Amino acid sequence: MEPAQDSAGPSPLRLQAAGVILFLFIPLVLLLFVRHPVSIGLSLAAGIVLMVSHRRLARPYMERVLPWKCVWCNRVLPRADASGTAPGTSLVELEAGPHILSARCCTAHRDPAARYFSFLQAWRWPLRLGIFVPLLLLLLALLATALGRPVPLPAATALFQLVVGITVNTAALGYLFQRPRPEPGVPIGVPFPVHNFFLLGVRILLWIFRLVGIWWIWKGLSFFLR
Repeated sequence: MEPAQDSAGPSPLRLQAAGVILFLFIPLVLLLFVRHPVSIGLSLAAGIVLMVSHRRLARPYMERVLPWKCVWCNRVLPRADASGTAPGTSLVELEAGPHILSARCCTAHRDPAARYFSFLQAWRWPLRLGIFVPLLLLLLALLATALGRPVPLPAATALFQLVVGITVNTAALGYLFQRPRPEPGVPIGVPFPVHNFFLLGVRILLWIFRLVGIWWIWKGLSFFLR
């Protein structure tokens, strides 16, 4: 079910500022898990609380911006008509669990958005394994360390950074080779939390994946090669 559009229209500045603030939850969680600036037990607990809180806040935000923001470039679009479109805009249908979302985008951005989400769906299991397995290992290492058990936490952290860095760079580049692209109106399954893609837009998110991913690959390799 799509949310009703605000008759007065939203404030673009407020929409963008709220998206940035909600996105900052993610690097803060990663900082707590990777660098643990306070005690390891407290960092682990705070990171988990932030993860849960983020989902509860980001989902309503996505529902708010769904009728307004381009899912690819994050631009606030003109008001849509009864069909959900406006001149210079298009729609890409996303399937998130039992829900079908009509995500708006600039006309020129429907193709890269559709290819990107199609790539995520086609490669969902390798990408899921590349993110969630090292994350689970890191969380278990953090928990064991917090309980006083001797585990190689630096190695678990370096492995997490290396594998996740490779995975997100794969996600950021692999869609360029995705063919064929679904026709308009055909829903594309999204195998990751869909609300995260509406915070900054997919294009900005992919650049963060590339830059942070390269840095993490270097950090991970440096640990294991030294």
